[in-house]
Amino acid sequence: CATGSGAGAAYARASDPWVTIAPDGSAYAIAISFTGNLLQPGSKGAVLVSRSGNGGANWSDPVVLLADGTTAFSDKESITADANDSHFVYAVWDRLTDNDLGPTWFSRTTDGGTSWEAARVIYDPGTDNQTIGNEIVSLPDGSIVDLFDEIDGTSGNSATSRIRLIRSTDQGATWSAPVSVATNRAVGTKDPETGQVIRAGAGLPAAAVGPGGEIVVVWQDGRFSNGQRDAIALSISSDGGLHWSAPVRINSTPAAPAFTPSVAVLADGTIGVS
Repeated sequence: CATGSGAGAAYARASDPWVTIAPDGSAYAIAISFTGNLLQPGSKGAVLVSRSGNGGANWSDPVVLLADGTTAFSDKESITADANDSHFVYAVWDRLTDNDLGPTWFSRTTDGGTSWEAARVIYDPGTDNQTIGNEIVSLPDGSIVDLFDEIDGTSGNSATSRIRLIRSTDQGATWSAPVSVATNRAVGTKDPETGQVIRAGAGLPAAAVGPGGEIVVVWQDGRFSNGQRDAIALSISSDGGLHWSAPVRINSTPAAPAFTPSVAVLADGTIGVS
């Protein structure tokens, strides 16, 4: 998305790539591209999307969904094709500003990537709070859900974290108030030999949809060891994200830390977590 000609060539590097494939076989790739350091003089960045209609052999020039200068930084973007209608593809990310805001931003195409709507905020947790790890999943009934981690009190030493979501029943035109899945009690991960803190996915929940429309969410969480180490927590909703089962630990070696989970569900309902 961020090299070669077009909009991507204006930036020094790219990060956080994500790919989705629509029912008609079209592929969409998204990335953040940027120059300079976060919110520093001379920095700039953008969220860019490219499309391939031939299985990835060729890609369109990137489309700029949102571009920023020194006062804001878009992060942890993802892209999801609607499972029921190839005309609709959804992009979502958090956008951090220099005045302690971090809302969820959203853009969509309704014509299979020919054009993209102007990016807009779909959830704002307020000053000194932010979202991160936004990911949209598409349900069989036509609704979509944006799952994210909300961090409240980001400027202090006592920030709290919750796995939350918002729902849309009109393909992203409007969104519900947030629903909480569970608190996120991740404690972070260290190299067991050196004690060095590693950069893992403590604030990045992952979601997948099963054949009956059930939503499966996984994240790393320290609740099962009283904060001694992170394990992988799993929770399931059978009603479109309105209600959730109590989190359970699913990693098989509780004495060792587990982190950065990803989840998928097969057509027969089998759940796989890495």
